[in-house]
Parts: sequence; C-alpha cells; structure tokens
Amino acid sequence: MLPQPRSLRLVVFVISLLSITLLLDIGGSKSYVSDRVRSNPLISAYFPPDSVSVALDGKWKEDLKSVDDFNSVFERKLEDCQSGNGSCKKNQDKVVLLAWAHFKKVLTGGMQGENVWCDAMMDAIHGLGYSMLLAKDTPHVYHLWRRHHVSVHMIIWEDEEWGARPCLHNSTCPYAPPGIDLPVPPPSSTHLNIPIWKVFNAHWWNGPKGPLGGPFTLAPGPFEHWSKHNNPGKDNFYPRKDMSQNSLHPFSERPRQAYVYAKFLKFFLEPFYILPNPQGVARDQLDDSFFADLARTDNITWLGQFKFDGMPEDSNPHQPLGITPVERMERPAFQRLVGQSKVLLGIGRPALSLTPYEALCLGVPFINPIRTWDKKDPDNKEKWGAQQEGLLYMSVGEPYVYNVKVGDRDGLARAVRNAMETPLDRFIPPHMKMSALIDRMKVLLETDWRPTAKVQMEATKFVLQD
Repeated sequence: MLPQPRSLRLVVFVISLLSITLLLDIGGSKSYVSDRVRSNPLISAYFPPDSVSVALDGKWKEDLKSVDDFNSVFERKLEDCQSGNGSCKKNQDKVVLLAWAHFKKVLTGGMQGENVWCDAMMDAIHGLGYSMLLAKDTPHVYHLWRRHHVSVHMIIWEDEEWGARPCLHNSTCPYAPPGIDLPVPPPSSTHLNIPIWKVFNAHWWNGPKGPLGGPFTLAPGPFEHWSKHNNPGKDNFYPRKDMSQNSLHPFSERPRQAYVYAKFLKFFLEPFYILPNPQGVARDQLDDSFFADLARTDNITWLGQFKFDGMPEDSNPHQPLGITPVERMERPAFQRLVGQSKVLLGIGRPALSLTPYEALCLGVPFINPIRTWDKKDPDNKEKWGAQQEGLLYMSVGEPYVYNVKVGDRDGLARAVRNAMETPLDRFIPPHMKMSALIDRMKVLLETDWRPTAKVQMEATKFVLQD
C-alpha cells in the first residue's frame, strides 16, 4: 500500500461492514450491540469483547505489494501455529478468506469507496489477531479453500462479480444440510463442501445479498437508521474506523475555498443535480452561472475534479462554469485539499460516499442535497431521499450538515455563505469510534452463525440446485 502520513489516515474505515444491525450505543456506556444480539432470536451466542490494544492504522501492510507477498506472510504464521515450532497468538490459527477484487486493490492504494471499506475490514481483522488470505480470482478462492479449509473461519465474498452466487446455489459447492450442526466433511476434488454459514457477502448498496439474506450481508453503513419507508438493508451487518487521528487545518488559515464533490461530469446533467435547469435543458446545466456569480459576490474559489466518462454525445462536455479544475491525485493529497476547504458541496451524486465523513472529520461541513421529498409533507424527513442518507437519518444538522432541496438556489447560496463563516471542530459519528468498530467486528467474527443460517435457510426456502 502507498505510504501515508499518520495524520492523513482518514476514515480508512469510514465505510465498513454493515450487516445485522449490530451498532454500539452512541454514549459508549451501554452496548447497543449486545442488546441487539441478545434480543435477536437469529443469533445464538454473544460474548463481550476483550480489550484490543493494536493500532488499526494500516501500517502493518505497507510493505506488502502483491497478493503473493501478502499470503506468504500469513501462511508462514499459520504454519507456525500448525507445526508448533513458533509462537501462536490468539486467533492466529483462524483464517479469514478475502474473496473480492477490492481487497486486492488495497495493496496498491485503491481510492474507491469499496477499497477503503475493504482496507478497514483488513485492519480490524488483523487487529483482532486473525490470519487473512487474499484470493486473486474465483478459481483461487476454491484453491485456497481446498488448501486451508481446516483453518478457514470465515469467507468474505462478493455475490456476483466473484462467483459467490453460483457457488452458494450449487450442490457441489456449499455444505448446507438440514442437520446444520453436523461436522463439515473435508473438501474433495468433486465437492468443495464450503459451510454456508461461514460465507458473508460484501455488498456496497442498501439491500440483502446472497441466499441467506441480510444477516449474512456485509455493507458500508448503518442502514437500520435509514428511512422506514424503503429500507431493504435494515438487517445487514456493520463496522467502521476511528477518524480522530487526522490533523485539523485551522479554520482561520483556510482560503475561501469550496470543493465541489462529483466523480463524473455527467452527474451535472442528471435529474438529481442540485441546480436543475429551470427550462429542463440538462445540457445547459454546465453553463449555470451560480458558481461564477457566488465566486464574484462572495470571493469564493470553487474547486473540483470530474471525469468526462459516460457523457452524452450531444452534451459538449467541458468544465462547469465557475469551477476551477484540479488534477487527479493520491488519497493523502485529496484529503489535504478537502481539509483546507471551508465547505464540501454535494451535487446529488455519488451516493453512499465516504468523502462527506472525511470532510466532517476534518472540520469541513457538507452540503447534502435532498433529492426527493413528499410535496404534500415537504418537511417530513422520514420521506426525504438524500445524496448522503446516512447523515440524514443520523440527524446530523447545521452547522455540520446543511440539507438543501434540489432546485433551492437561495437555500444553497445561504448554506454556502453560512459554512464559509462558521468555524467547526471535527465531527465523528459515535458509531465510527474505534471502540465501536472493535465491538462490531468481534461480534461478526466470534458469533456462532450456524443457528442463524438454519433459520434463514427455512425463512428463504433455500434449496440447493444440482
């Protein structure tokens, strides 16, 4: 992984495992996780976590540049445990098999939200003492399973891209008999016999994945707090990282700079764009004078970097009027740029991004576009749909998060001006604290999931296909 200064290891876990609604109580004095587990009939066992003193800052993997390098380190440790020739620490003899392309990309400094999420999971698993093995592709998943099946404690897989779906529905791949408490037979050349209760599906978006649904779906945020009206991922399972290690740029030393957050230029032309053209002509939205006008009247420098991929052929793609382009950069440099700004502006997409949380950690407020609402009940937040719904349903309000309805030009200008003049300390949602992360990860890794799998198999009428 690319070396990063400690002060810039921002939210490596800002978007980490999400499943089974196991969040820590925000006050820290009472374990919300334990309450949820004990009251949930699907989960058979919960053990309070031991203290963990390992710093989850990612430094342990900086010198591991390839899958082979990574796996050789952990296979040596595993061999020490199995041979008895070396020291074997707690959980070192248990393997978590990581089977998704985004886990591999962590080693090369991948910047996508999925990469950051996977990076966070790896840090937490390592901090709890477990061994890990990375898969290069689907055949490699099967190879690693056959080789290390006795030691594999859990497989974090991906449902479609990396073959979890075809495996888990095929009678020659998983082991899921009605007598789910039976010992697992060893793999053979004709049958993998992967225990279905050891497989968790990583899924970025709201909703369950895999044959056993939400309790076996890992996703990147506390969806249980989202709208009750449309929340298919409310039963998914979740961990995240402490962000307080990052330095705070003094507000008084920041330029009058705002960062416009959008990965692609095409986001300016889409229906949820925060400044829709009054005449409904989407291609004219790149030439909207809003940014240039506010730059002139309020001395604001707008910055942004947008890929031109996927633009309509007749759209005449060009940099939006009034926004100064910046070059693509590595993650630490991007974090510095955001941290030196006075506001981060969302324009409608991307959704489910970690960047707004990074901004809040650096004392930079976020303008959160409200994309949909009930016109008959416009102030009812339960009926709002936002770019960053996690912040909306955590009820994070001004001056940290400004919720602005799409098309409200005056409201947007007012939010920008207020953000420019209001100093902030960092804000870190309580469920992203290190203690909360460790608690949730221990629940994931230490729970006996067999009874839960049995219940879910019956509930979903799960049937293996020949």
